[in-house]
Amino acid sequence: MKLKDMIDTLSKKPIILGMKEDSDFALVQTNPAEFVFVLYGSVSTIIDIVCKLKAMGKVVFVNIDMVDGFSSKNSVIDFLKDNSDVDGIISTKPQLLRYASRLNVCTVHRFFILDSSSWRNIESQLKISCANFINITPGWTKVIKWTVEKYNTPVIASGLVCDKSIVLENLEAGAIAICTTNHDVWNQ
Repeated sequence: MKLKDMIDTLSKKPIILGMKEDSDFALVQTNPAEFVFVLYGSVSTIIDIVCKLKAMGKVVFVNIDMVDGFSSKNSVIDFLKDNSDVDGIISTKPQLLRYASRLNVCTVHRFFILDSSSWRNIESQLKISCANFINITPGWTKVIKWTVEKYNTPVIASGLVCDKSIVLENLEAGAIAICTTNHDVWNQ
C-alpha cells in the first residue's frame, strides 16, 4: 500500500490494533480496523505472524525493537522485506528507519516522551530517520498537539490510550491515528 493510501485509510479508520500476543489473532480477524502494529514475536515466529495477518487483509507494521532476537542491524530490515509482505516497521532507531525507507518500506519513528528534552529531541532524530510517521507515546494530548503543529509528518498516538475519551482527544489534537492494545478501545 502506498503512503498516500495509508494516510487516507487511517483518516477514515483511525484505530490501529496493537497486537501483543497470539491470543489477539481471533479479535484482530473479526475487527474492521485495517492496520495492525505487531508488538511482540521472535525471530522464529515473526514471519508467520505477519503472514497470518496479511492473509486477513491487514496492513502490517512490525515493531522491530520488540521482536526477540532482532538486533539493531540493517539485516533485520532485509530479513523482513525478503521473507514477508510486511508493510512497514516501527522503531526508535533512526538509522534503521532510514535504511528501511531506502528500501521503500514504510516507517514509523517511535518517540517516548518523558520530558521536554525528549520532545525537543524529535527534530534531530527525525532528520536522520526521514520517517513516514511519528509515533508519540504516551498519548498525551498536549504533546500530540505540539508535535502536529511543529511537523508535517503524520502523528500516531499510543500508550495509555485506554478509553474512548482519550482517543477522541488525541484525534482532535491532530493525530491521524491511535494505536492501542486495549481491546475495549478496538471496538469503539
